[in-house]
Amino acid sequence: MAIIHLPTELLETIITHSLPEGFESLALTCRRIHAICKRFIQHHNTLRSRFHNFAYAELTSDAFETIRTAFDVIARIAVEPAVARYIRHADFALDSRQGRPRWLVANLHCGNAVHNLLADSPYLKQAGLDWQEFYAKIEEDLEEVRYSQHAASFLMTLLPNVETLKLPQKWKPLYDTDELIDAIVRKANEAHSPGDRPSLAQVSRFGPYVSIRDRFSLDWVNPFLALPHIRFLRGTSCVAMGDDGHTNNPSNSPERGFGRSLIEVNFAACCIDDVAIADFLHHTTNLRTLRYSHMTKAYSGPQEWNICKFITAIERNVGSHLEQLSISIRELRGSIAPGSTSMRGFQRLRKLEFPLEIVVCTISAATGCRAAIIPNVPLVVRDGSTDEHHHSDPEEPFISDFVPASVSQLSVLSSGTNDHAKALNVAFRHFAAAKASILPALEEIQLSCPDNATVTYKDQCSRLLAETEKTGVVLRLNRYPAESIITWNEY
Repeated sequence: MAIIHLPTELLETIITHSLPEGFESLALTCRRIHAICKRFIQHHNTLRSRFHNFAYAELTSDAFETIRTAFDVIARIAVEPAVARYIRHADFALDSRQGRPRWLVANLHCGNAVHNLLADSPYLKQAGLDWQEFYAKIEEDLEEVRYSQHAASFLMTLLPNVETLKLPQKWKPLYDTDELIDAIVRKANEAHSPGDRPSLAQVSRFGPYVSIRDRFSLDWVNPFLALPHIRFLRGTSCVAMGDDGHTNNPSNSPERGFGRSLIEVNFAACCIDDVAIADFLHHTTNLRTLRYSHMTKAYSGPQEWNICKFITAIERNVGSHLEQLSISIRELRGSIAPGSTSMRGFQRLRKLEFPLEIVVCTISAATGCRAAIIPNVPLVVRDGSTDEHHHSDPEEPFISDFVPASVSQLSVLSSGTNDHAKALNVAFRHFAAAKASILPALEEIQLSCPDNATVTYKDQCSRLLAETEKTGVVLRLNRYPAESIITWNEY
C-alpha cells in the first residue's frame, strides 16, 4: 500500500516521527500529506528557531520554556524527545550562570519523565553507573542552586544530531562524568546503521569555553577528541606542561583514534611546552592547520618559554602533512630561551606565520649571546657590542632555515624593536639573489611595522621592501604588531 493511502491517524504518527530530519521533505511529497503536515509546521519552526543553534538564555517568563541549565534541557527532552534532534550547534558555555529556585525546577519534572529518561539510559548502564545515585547528585546540585556537572554530562547522552559542541565554562573532571563521557565516545565509535545515530557521533567542531585569564587543562578534552568525526578543535587558555604531571597523555586513554580525525587546531592564549605539544600532536595524523598563540600564566610554573624546542616538536610530529602553521605571542611575562630551530622539515607548508623572536633566539644561540632572550632588550653578542654594531656571520641563520621552500604566503610578527631589526637583517640578507632557488613558491610577505617601531627597524622594513620588489614578491606592512591578516583556509 502506498503511503498516501494510509489512514490519517497513521500518517500523523509517521509525521511526528519524521521531525525534524525528514519533516520538510515528507511535507512536499503530495498535497494530501502536505495538508496533514500543516498543523505541525508552526511547532516545527518554533523548535527549529529555539534549538537549532542552542545557547542558554532567558527568553520567556514561562518556566517550561526558560532554559538556564542542563537540567532544564533534559526535562524539556524528557517531555518531548524530538527536541534533542533539533539541536545542531550546542553552546553550553553559560550553563547555570543564573541559578533557579528548587521549587521552580521541580515543576519541570512532568511526572516521572526525567526519572524514566535516566532509568532507561543505555549510556549510564554501559558506564556502570547507578541511575538513581547519578540522579541524586543532580538533585543535590539543584537544591544548592549550582552548576551540575552530572546534568551537563547526561545531557550529552541525548544529542544525536549535534555538529558543534562547546563545553560549559564550569566543566571539570569528575569520576562519574568522565566514565559517562567515555561510554558516549565508545558508543559513537561503534559500527551502527544509518538510522541509528549515537549521541555526539556527528560532532565535527569542538572546544571548551574559558576566559583567557583562567586555566583549562588540555587533558580534560582528551575523550572528546576520540569522537569519530571531530575535525576542528579550539582551545582557549589551555595549559599543559610535560614536566609537571599535568600533561595530556592520550596514549593512556581508553579511547582509540584520539585526534586522528582532527584537521584544524586553534590554541588561543595557551601555555603549552614542547613536551606537551609533542604528546598532543603525535596522534594527529591528518592535521592540516595548527594555530597557536602563547600566553604566560601566572600559575603555570616556569615563565621561560623555549620556542625553538616548541617548533621542533611540531615539525617532528606533523611536519610531513601540515599545510598551515601560525605561532604568535599574545603575552610573555618571562623570557624566551635561546636555541636553534629549522623549519626545513615541513614538507607541505603553504602558509606560515611566526614571531621574529624565533630568529632572535636562534641568532643568540649562534653568536654566543646571553642565556635567555628578554623581549625589548637589545642583543649582546660575543664581543660585548649590541645588535646595532653587529655584522653578518657565516654561521648565522638564513631565511631558508625559517621558511620552507613550499611556502607561498608568509606572515612575520614583530613589535618593531632594534633586536627585531637585527633579526630582519640577518634572516632576509641577499633575499633578492637567493629567492628563486630557496623560496620558489613565495608570493607574499606580511610584515609587522608598528607606528612606534624604532628607526632602525623601519629602515630594515624599507630595505626588505626594495629587495622584494626585485623578485615580484608582494610585501605588505601591517601597523598592528600582533595581528595577522592572513586568510586561513578552513577544511
